Amino acid sequence: MASQQLPLALKLDNEATFDNFYLVEEHRLVVNQLRLQASGEGEKWVYLGGGAGRSHLLQACCHLAEGRGLYARYIPLAEVVDYEPEALLEGSEYLDLLCLDDLEAVAGRANWERALFNCYNQMLTTESRMLIASAKPLSQQTVELPDLRSRLQSFSGYFLRNSDEAARLAAFQFRASLRGITISDAVAEYIYMRCQRDLASLFGILNTLDRLSLAEQRKFTIPFIKKAMGW
Repeated sequence: MASQQLPLALKLDNEATFDNFYLVEEHRLVVNQLRLQASGEGEKWVYLGGGAGRSHLLQACCHLAEGRGLYARYIPLAEVVDYEPEALLEGSEYLDLLCLDDLEAVAGRANWERALFNCYNQMLTTESRMLIASAKPLSQQTVELPDLRSRLQSFSGYFLRNSDEAARLAAFQFRASLRGITISDAVAEYIYMRCQRDLASLFGILNTLDRLSLAEQRKFTIPFIKKAMGW
């Protein structure tokens, strides 16, 4: 049994904010709904399925809620699956917002399903709001507890489309621009073709290059990047 001390995974990423999220037009509705929920004005129960940026948005909701003086908690279920669920969910009914990521990681686990069902019932009698997210749409979840499954089916459902190559490149350049860094299309494509092509990897490389460019007072050119990354 893992230690029941709360894991560091529950700490929010400071860069996971709405301002840092590259918003495409088709996701404007869902992002607006998440903003409302995080502000204490929107829907009580929300399910967010699929798509890149899902974890970013859940943490952005927590940052927004806390910025407005509300109490929020983010739990990445895939990282805490071996912890005691009751300990992690304790006191959720006193929160303004509970964000649960990676539902598929605990679906089918009896202890987690019972704990989530009990958590729902406790929050039902308060003003607390719950946001659950997963790579899978709700229709594909393997939740075995009938009562929990029926409760989840009552949630308002939204879906994020997986980003394509063009959207990932645009998000990478957008995140760089927020730091005052201009990255040309050619440089962005050079980086993209030489690393893992998910946003987390791209943003990790941006952090590394930004730190090195400041230390060496260098611009983001292909020769600098090639040397810095050993490519």
